[in-house]
Amino acid sequence: MKNHINDNELELLLLDEHRLSAEQLRSIEEHLTECQFCRENYEKMKSFYAYIENNSEENEINDAETAKKILRQNTPIENEKFLDGHNRAVAVYNGNYEIIERRKKSVVVWIRDIVRYNPLKFSASLVLVGALIAVILYYKKPEMKYVNPTLAIIDNNVLKIYNEMGEVLWKKGVPGMEDYRSDRSFENQKTLSSIREILLEDLDGDGINDLLITGNYARQSILAMDTLYCYNNEGKLKWKYGCGSLAKFDTPRWKYGELFIANYFTYKEKSKNNTRLFVIAGSMYAPTKLFELDIQTGNVIQEFYNSGGIITASVFDLNNDGKDEIFIGGINNALNSAFIAVFDSDSIKGFSPSTAEYIPLESQKNTALHYIIIPHTNYGRLVSLSDYNSVEKFLISKEERTISAYVQEVPNPGHQQNVYGAILYNFGKDMKLNSVVPGDDFTSNYIRLFNEGKIKEPLNAVYLNKLAGGLKYLK
Repeated sequence: MKNHINDNELELLLLDEHRLSAEQLRSIEEHLTECQFCRENYEKMKSFYAYIENNSEENEINDAETAKKILRQNTPIENEKFLDGHNRAVAVYNGNYEIIERRKKSVVVWIRDIVRYNPLKFSASLVLVGALIAVILYYKKPEMKYVNPTLAIIDNNVLKIYNEMGEVLWKKGVPGMEDYRSDRSFENQKTLSSIREILLEDLDGDGINDLLITGNYARQSILAMDTLYCYNNEGKLKWKYGCGSLAKFDTPRWKYGELFIANYFTYKEKSKNNTRLFVIAGSMYAPTKLFELDIQTGNVIQEFYNSGGIITASVFDLNNDGKDEIFIGGINNALNSAFIAVFDSDSIKGFSPSTAEYIPLESQKNTALHYIIIPHTNYGRLVSLSDYNSVEKFLISKEERTISAYVQEVPNPGHQQNVYGAILYNFGKDMKLNSVVPGDDFTSNYIRLFNEGKIKEPLNAVYLNKLAGGLKYLK
């Protein structure tokens, strides 16, 4: 069966059949006898024009003119062919035409027809769309899927922050800073930098690490040595806070210089799922102080002064009460001895035991749970240029629930070669001393000096018991 008759042919048949050829007229009439759809369409068109004729107030001359206008609008251009598709018709308006569809097409068919009937417009549109996409892609920065800083490295005065995929999130020039890595412990990097330079931690609990960094205490860095800087994962400065003021007393030997930040660490408050920040600030002589810093406001919440250097710090639940204690160790200059102080995290206040030359007697009060003095040994006094020993680091055993203080008897180079010697003091619950274990270097050097007659006491159980008995529990 022939395709349906389009509206243009039906209008010509109705209004001016002489414009159709005899062959077209015969074909249309035959089709109308066979096709109900076209007959209904033709009847609707007749009703439409009949309605116009019956309701028009214009005279016949005007009606004739109206008919001529309709004919002119629907008269095809000379030699133009009608469309054959049964779903397509042509509407002509003042010399312009458009394709009219009887029902919706799929996107693929729609694009196909645009390419077929309007190739120039389609090509121009395609070029424009392509240009817009190119511009957008050119100016839009590529989004990085992994945005959590997991590694910070200072190398050749450049700080680089990496995500977990090893991609550089951001970098910053830090002239004067020693090489440093956040994936290595502070203790393992003391030979390069005597202070903790960087720390990656999630401070606000959003799951994204922040960077903490401080300047070089030798004043060679563009970052201030007494200030702690906090950057977010995009390298934007969130805050910077100084380490606070230094208590001053009018005592003869109270010497101090400008404070610098030596160490800082976070404390995970398990019961509140909260992170707290503790800082150790020192000076070139004395004192040093441990304080808690409010990471939101920068205010010092609590602080403890020690008359000497705080060398190391650790966090550990030694008494197994479900809450970590804070351990600090180093030197008590006033007493010429190594010291250990243990604090409840919520009560860190006061001044260390000392002498009046360092701290007035009435001020020598503190909230430490324990303050232990470890006297300098005869060996240390013999071979060291220093008149004191020092707690260099803590060693924790979670299985045995013990903590050991690594005490260096020769914290400064001695006046003889191969004289370094360290002793481990192991503590259990309530800081009760479990054992005293001399290190290999201490043992070998001690025995050598004993054989040379420079030390009178042999290194045996009696001597180790003497060392254990020399500890002083000031609190």
